[in-house]
Amino acid sequence: MNRHAAGANRSVGVIAQYGSVEAARRAIEALREEGFEDLEVYSPIPAPELEEAMGIDSSPVRLWALIGAITGCSTGFLLAAGASLAYPLVTQGKPIISMPPFFVVMFELAILLTGIFALFSMLVHARKPKLTLSPSYRAEFSVDRWGVFVAAGADRQADAERLLGETDPLAVEVTA
Repeated sequence: MNRHAAGANRSVGVIAQYGSVEAARRAIEALREEGFEDLEVYSPIPAPELEEAMGIDSSPVRLWALIGAITGCSTGFLLAAGASLAYPLVTQGKPIISMPPFFVVMFELAILLTGIFALFSMLVHARKPKLTLSPSYRAEFSVDRWGVFVAAGADRQADAERLLGETDPLAVEVTA
């Protein structure tokens, strides 16, 4: 989970390790109250309370999936209707553009494009694939620790270190 401005130097800041999700949540809230918004949080398990503390409401992936479904359904209709109009086959006076036979093509393209849009939007919004680990990542964050990294320049680094130190971390480290 991260929220940061584009182009910011992500390797300069302060990182703290916590033994519980509650302690990490308190640290995030304290940092955000003091105006630190450029945070990166590491968690060994999914933790909705950390997302809530960071102000992350919902993922935009579901919107992209909906756009994919609408695009697929519309494309399916236009493809089937275009083929019917290009090669008309009038059968017993039935209309050339008839919806029931088009539903199969519309459904299949809606499902296909929903999956494609969701996959690519998930990769874009998760900033994947990352070929290198962040300099603030520690191996303990995948086992039993929670980490909070705050990107802070030299002018705010002391404030960030003081705030993190007040939240009872297991360790605090300044990265350069």
